[in-house]
Amino acid sequence: MNDKMTSGEIARQAGVSQKAIRVYDEKGLLKPVGYSEGNYKLYDKNSLMILEKIIALKHVGFSLEEIKSNLESDEPESIEETLKKQLALMEDKIYEMQRAAKCIKAAIARLHEDPDWDNIADIIKKMEMEHGADDRRAYAVKHAADGIEWYVKIYDSLDFKKDENVLDLGCCYGELWRQNWERIPENFNVDGYDVHESWAEDFEKYIEEEKSKLPQSSDVKVLYGNLEKDETWEEIHKNKYDRIIAHYFMTYINDTDYIMENAARVLKDDGMFSVNFYGISCEFDFWENIFDELSMDKSFAIKKKKDLKQKQEAFQELIKKHFSRFEIVQLPCSLNFDDSEILFEKLLSRYPNGNKVLMANKDKLMEYFDRRIEKEGFIVVEMDSAFYHCYK
Repeated sequence: MNDKMTSGEIARQAGVSQKAIRVYDEKGLLKPVGYSEGNYKLYDKNSLMILEKIIALKHVGFSLEEIKSNLESDEPESIEETLKKQLALMEDKIYEMQRAAKCIKAAIARLHEDPDWDNIADIIKKMEMEHGADDRRAYAVKHAADGIEWYVKIYDSLDFKKDENVLDLGCCYGELWRQNWERIPENFNVDGYDVHESWAEDFEKYIEEEKSKLPQSSDVKVLYGNLEKDETWEEIHKNKYDRIIAHYFMTYINDTDYIMENAARVLKDDGMFSVNFYGISCEFDFWENIFDELSMDKSFAIKKKKDLKQKQEAFQELIKKHFSRFEIVQLPCSLNFDDSEILFEKLLSRYPNGNKVLMANKDKLMEYFDRRIEKEGFIVVEMDSAFYHCYK
């Protein structure tokens, strides 16, 4: 190989087209090292090494802008660091595409029921909410302050007994049962209802794989049906249940009153209906104490708590409409944070109506978080979640 190569020669050496060489030149990725007497662009051995790097990075998913940034970096990463970073980005993209594909499948599965764009948009929105809840749960598992699995706490609070029939509304991924599979009592039956093309299908596969670990007299099954349709409840009404669970379900429902009414009808007289609602948590006091300590405007936080209180009171009135009494069970779910940026993102997601104030005070908040993390190793964000145990 000559010391200098034309664009055609370097293209052939690398196995790409001359057009690709022109594009990389225009984008500032591969500049010629000189020109021939006939004014042809010339490249050298180092150019070929750069070109091979461009081709490799492009093949594994880097955009041309990302490749340019990588080439121009004052502190070039090792090959391993570069590839690991790209692998993480691609895995995130794969996850997002899988989520999008599941949303599309769910929409297609409903087309024969409601061939309407408003209904399809609502389905996709609810699927995204379900995926978001799954992401939050994964984070909670990793950062639980007390180290106790969240669904073990919930299971313990329900005090299940043998010989009970349970109806699980919106069973989804079935975490309540998965995390307590070998604790399920004898002669215990669970009817989990959800729609097709949801995480319930994955739960159904899990049941088949793990069924041998249940007591022979017990059974857990997934049944498919739209819980906002009369035909689904007509089937459910054939049974009576000792316990009915509607956890992380009501936010996906358009008519909460309809679900409550039907749940009350199939609940045994001495049974219990457990439902949770996103109301006021001790987390709000935690943040407000920080705002006070930093002399920040907290009017947005007070408004948020007021709005939630009104929703909570309305939810309780709805419960009273269908059940004679209820008790509130507060389960602690505090999280550890050892990264100020992640903690600030958590704060922004908690108070979207206060983002302007929070961003204006970001430096002050980050300094406060950094100081506490450096001193204590992490910050415990105090949280709890309310579950309503309702009785006829």
